[in-house]
Amino acid sequence: MSKPPEPIIDGVLERALDKALAQCLTPPVLPANFRRQLRAAIARSAITDHTRLRATIEREHAQQLAELQSGYVRLRQRTLGGLIGGAFAAGLLITIALPWITAHFGPNAVFALPAIGATVGLALSLRTWWQRSNLARLIP
Repeated sequence: MSKPPEPIIDGVLERALDKALAQCLTPPVLPANFRRQLRAAIARSAITDHTRLRATIEREHAQQLAELQSGYVRLRQRTLGGLIGGAFAAGLLITIALPWITAHFGPNAVFALPAIGATVGLALSLRTWWQRSNLARLIP
């Protein structure tokens, strides 16, 4: 699935957004010596804590990457299964429908078959588009 492109924000729009957010959101109140306490806590933390934290983060990253990879493999398998099933169904449909189409359209059956397939494909695509669009939510 593709993501919509990121909007290009220039300096003027960014400053306007910052100003609007500053009017709507108030910053939390911090203790007077917050910065000094923060620096002291960072200075007190041992280097091993940072090493352990880094190892934990790398382990979580590897786990998320493995989950993403397995999901990608499952998606590829489902896609391949769908393509094989669709090809089998299309071959079966052609085998059954070609004599009927030839009987009804005669020598133009060669042109009627792709036209029917394209019409069915467009109808299914429009149905999917309609379900995902905001227009379907507006009209009950």
